[in-house]
Amino acid sequence: MRVGVFGASGYVGGELLRLLLLHPKVEVSAATSNTYADEYVYRVHPNLKGQTTLKFIKSDPFKMADLCDVLFISTPHGVSSSFMSHLMEVGLKVIDVTAL
Repeated sequence: MRVGVFGASGYVGGELLRLLLLHPKVEVSAATSNTYADEYVYRVHPNLKGQTTLKFIKSDPFKMADLCDVLFISTPHGVSSSFMSHLMEVGLKVIDVTAL
């Protein structure tokens, strides 16, 4: 299963990546961060060095449906409300772990 983490440079995103990278039935196909786009994930999350060579990509919710089957959202409060309806329309499975 291809999984993406939207907002992967923060604490929650980093923990999601750590757990997902260890999962035997998951391929982490995308990790987004506007601040760190084109940087290796392990540069922001040093604990992941040696576990992945994935690079952060720009946060584009409209591309995520092509890149993954399941998308975890770990953005700051209220950010996901601007694009959640599009993700649901295209049929992407979404797990939102943002603050309430």
